Amino acid sequence: MDTNKQAKICDHMNRLFAERWRHHDRSVLHHTLLSMVEGRPTDARSLSIRYSIPESRVFAALTTDRYDLNGSGEVVEVFGVSTESRLPIELVSRDSTLNICCALVSLMVSQLSPGQKTVLSVDPVSKRRIEITSGTSFLKSDPIDAVAVLVAPTVDEFCNDPSNSFCEHVRFYESAENAFVGSKDAPSAVYMSVEDLFRIAQSLSRELWG
Repeated sequence: MDTNKQAKICDHMNRLFAERWRHHDRSVLHHTLLSMVEGRPTDARSLSIRYSIPESRVFAALTTDRYDLNGSGEVVEVFGVSTESRLPIELVSRDSTLNICCALVSLMVSQLSPGQKTVLSVDPVSKRRIEITSGTSFLKSDPIDAVAVLVAPTVDEFCNDPSNSFCEHVRFYESAENAFVGSKDAPSAVYMSVEDLFRIAQSLSRELWG
């Protein structure tokens, strides 16, 4: 993918995520996701102590409609990242296994902490397993020809229904042929290598969370 096209995609994705979270505390989101990846407690008091954020501020964020909590006040799902529900992609690290809503978010969240991460997915067409392993200086896909599909809904479409307008279409496939078949009904589908999606995820992670 040429750099101009990649920059345009990154810009649009950044607008989507920024607008979706415009009225919400991004610092609390960032530290909540980081704690989930590291397998640490995510209740308001624990997050407040760990990251020196006032507990009232953390509690205010966690009790909005963007977060799902369990009976102990721990976050079980936010930003399409879950410790419990069966979402289509798994992100496995040394300290946790998380279920993720889509291919892009899985690679974005993998950037939050150092160390090797493995993304496990299933091709929606062939039902075969796809494994993507990343570290600080490498990315490996199995099968090697795996590709990704990204879509570009409008801001309104994304904010009103991120699951149907975006997440369900943004997937990994074992081949370009399967990607074309699996995304034939997806609006504004863009086909790319896993490496290109990884670079977009890296850029978005820097923009959203520094």
